[in-house]
Amino acid sequence: MAQEADLDLSLSQYDPWVIKKKLTASDTSMNGKLLLPRKELLDSIIPQMRQAMAQQIGTENGVEVKVHVIEEGNEADDYTWILVKDIDNTYFLKRGWGPFARANNYQEGDVIGLMWDQSYERFLLHKIVQY
Repeated sequence: MAQEADLDLSLSQYDPWVIKKKLTASDTSMNGKLLLPRKELLDSIIPQMRQAMAQQIGTENGVEVKVHVIEEGNEADDYTWILVKDIDNTYFLKRGWGPFARANNYQEGDVIGLMWDQSYERFLLHKIVQY
């Protein structure tokens, strides 16, 4: 008995944001660190990085990464932050995230999207939803 193929097609909107993060109180606090989801970072982003860059993440100082922030319209800004893997295997962005989040009024509950731009070796960041 032959199986019938399911030929139902659906169109879905392309979503480039590999990491979607709902900001927590600690993400927007004075400590200035953005905690990143480990699974998405390990599965999707770190394999796209140059090996030397990926190895530096786990060092005491972490690795300097460029972050291109995309705002509504044609506005975009570039920043340099540090990506670190802590001793308990948590990943976070620091040294620049905190001042950026405060200056741009990022609040607990806001949702941001991140993806790795392999061509330019940088993160792209966009505030998807503001609460």
